[in-house]
Amino acid sequence: MTFLAIRRDAAEDIIAERVLQSNDFPEGNRLALHLRSGSIDDLGPRVSTSKTKHGVIAYGKDSSEQRYVVFDLDQSHIFSGVTNNQAILYLQRVLRFAVKFWGKGVLTPAEKVLSATTAAVFPYPLSQKTGVRIALDLNPDLERLAKRSKSGRYLLVYKIGTDEGDGPQETASVATFRKFLEDLDGLGTSLKASQGELAPAWETNFSSTSLGTLTSKVDIHQGYETWLRLITEDQKKFILEPLLHPVRIDGPAGTGKTASLSLAAIHSMRQATDEGRDYQAVFFTHSEASRRSISTVLQAMGGAEFMREQASSRRLRVETLQGYCSGLLRQEISETEFVDPDAYDAKQLQLMYVDEALRQVHGEFASYAKFMSADFKAYMEGEQDEFKIPLIQHEISVVIKGRAKENLDTYKNITPIPSALPVSNEGDKAFVWRVYEHYRQQLVAGGQFDTDDVVLSALSQLSTPIWRRRRARDGFDAIFVDETHLFNMNELSTFHHLTRSEQSFPIAFAVDRSQAIGDRGWADDIDVASLMPSPDERSSSTTINVKGIFRCSPDIVNLAFSITSSGASLFTNFQDPMALAHSNMTFEEEKKARRPYYVDFQTDATMLDSALSVAEDMRASMSATKGDVAIVVFDESLFHDLERRSLEENRPVEILKHRGDPEVVRRAKSAGRFVLSLPDYVGGLEFDGVVLVGVDDGRVPPSPDSQHSQSKAYLTFAAHNKLYVAVTRARYQVAILGVQARGPSSIFKGALDAGALERRNSS
Repeated sequence: MTFLAIRRDAAEDIIAERVLQSNDFPEGNRLALHLRSGSIDDLGPRVSTSKTKHGVIAYGKDSSEQRYVVFDLDQSHIFSGVTNNQAILYLQRVLRFAVKFWGKGVLTPAEKVLSATTAAVFPYPLSQKTGVRIALDLNPDLERLAKRSKSGRYLLVYKIGTDEGDGPQETASVATFRKFLEDLDGLGTSLKASQGELAPAWETNFSSTSLGTLTSKVDIHQGYETWLRLITEDQKKFILEPLLHPVRIDGPAGTGKTASLSLAAIHSMRQATDEGRDYQAVFFTHSEASRRSISTVLQAMGGAEFMREQASSRRLRVETLQGYCSGLLRQEISETEFVDPDAYDAKQLQLMYVDEALRQVHGEFASYAKFMSADFKAYMEGEQDEFKIPLIQHEISVVIKGRAKENLDTYKNITPIPSALPVSNEGDKAFVWRVYEHYRQQLVAGGQFDTDDVVLSALSQLSTPIWRRRRARDGFDAIFVDETHLFNMNELSTFHHLTRSEQSFPIAFAVDRSQAIGDRGWADDIDVASLMPSPDERSSSTTINVKGIFRCSPDIVNLAFSITSSGASLFTNFQDPMALAHSNMTFEEEKKARRPYYVDFQTDATMLDSALSVAEDMRASMSATKGDVAIVVFDESLFHDLERRSLEENRPVEILKHRGDPEVVRRAKSAGRFVLSLPDYVGGLEFDGVVLVGVDDGRVPPSPDSQHSQSKAYLTFAAHNKLYVAVTRARYQVAILGVQARGPSSIFKGALDAGALERRNSS
């Protein structure tokens, strides 16, 4: 076979079919195998094929259509020696370019018309800098076709590689193309005649064209059976396999990890019901808002019968870890004694307490300074308090409370964590211990316990002979942990104590390490090690990696890759989940998408004044509601200023004040308001568009020139994390606002250079 020709109507069907966007779906995998094998007779459920003397011609239902994309397989070898994923990627990128070219649509930076006769399609995100390009002749065999009045009907794919060749002057061989024309003439009207009998080439389980509402913007509140038709093979493997040992689902934002974990929980309960087994399961979330959200998702999936409050032989509980631990301690601690009932908000209050403790010991610093190491002394004297506080809070929470069990002698002997607070000798630790004592006195004075107090106290109870005896009765047959990356090591160390058996650990957990700053001491495998402390347990665990991103457009995936790849180059423990990720959006969904752009303003005031108008323009371009657009402000003073202005001027905004709170988003949509938030709170949510405000040099990351190396590492890490989370909340569009005098954040340098982020003028 020397060519594959796809008529425009068939091309439109292929790019509209969700299950053909990647080899994550069995239909996409089958398509890839056909392309690679060369025996192409199956290109999709609504596409017919005709084998000719020299190749294959694919067509759809529109018998009047006469435009074709012709893949010269002999000259280009485009599907030879490639992976399944590459075969689909190359096909989809070329067909999308062709449809846009014929329809005079807007091309992306990865699609370039070089001259009247030549075009290049770059299948991979430009920020990956692979250099791979697919060359097309826009008017193959022009003089001959002009005589036949057929010029402009055909696009010829003749080369793929990393070299530019002769650029706009390059000419392709037309020998194979002429064979295609010969075969096409030989078919005559047979392509039209078969259209009335067009049948699907295979039985599809989902199509964005036939199920218009079930596109990549899938409402997570779907029934269990409906979801099973929407998931990929990797997700299905995670969901349907019996949970007998630890299983991790790992992938970037927007890959459906939470939906997969929820479906796995429902599947395990249904399986136990079918087999008549007693079964107790628990689903852990990080915050109270996410607990409420997951509860409604599980009920929509058909889990209501398993979620009754009263005890039953088969029950699925949804808990925050703090809430569960407080239940274990119910005779020792009441809810009013918590720093805050919500785990996320509690950690923010802990930072305030550390700040106050640091102020209280300021006068004692001189007496401790003579015993400190030079590095620690310089750090404490030269660094601003606002940058020291997160590192001191981490030292108190994870090292003093978690590892040292609040014992000074033990703390002195613990090896310092790399890239955390720069403590290196006994004098350094003595001063930090003094800060800890004042921090603890504040809790005692207020009659409060922080999150680590609650978790570590519960952990001590779970290590007693009483729990070991009760474990077989009160433990769980299955444990599901969402957003594992948000838990520190103290919290992670709790889960393996809660299983019914001490020999098996049926724990399923979802991870995206780039979504959270997490524990400063995390190494590559620390999340697994904390959940499963023994080597035998870790060796029995499996990891399911998901790559297909359903939420974000290709341009947003490209920008997110630029952010994470720059972070991965700076930090040894910053994993890049975007490296192999790809967007699974159909062509129709991509029409709402725009390339992310950065625009700067003269002053903070003009930037804030413009934030809502940018959001409104974005909303209008997508025909979305105001509640589908979030305004995320990266500076607290700017946030409070915009919040105040909005209230005073009665602007249409709904304020998000808790992480991942879906109730606020629902109110915003029903009331016709934009969602206004800090970056800390948008995790776990999704929007059609996101406007990021104040993402400029000196603010993200903050004040780089005034910080010591430890603070720089922490705050730069945090900046990458927050940008990644905020950008990946958007499905179609991202706008980034800054101030002209500052210039764009340094994190965007790679994105701007590679064209993943467009620079615009505010005027």
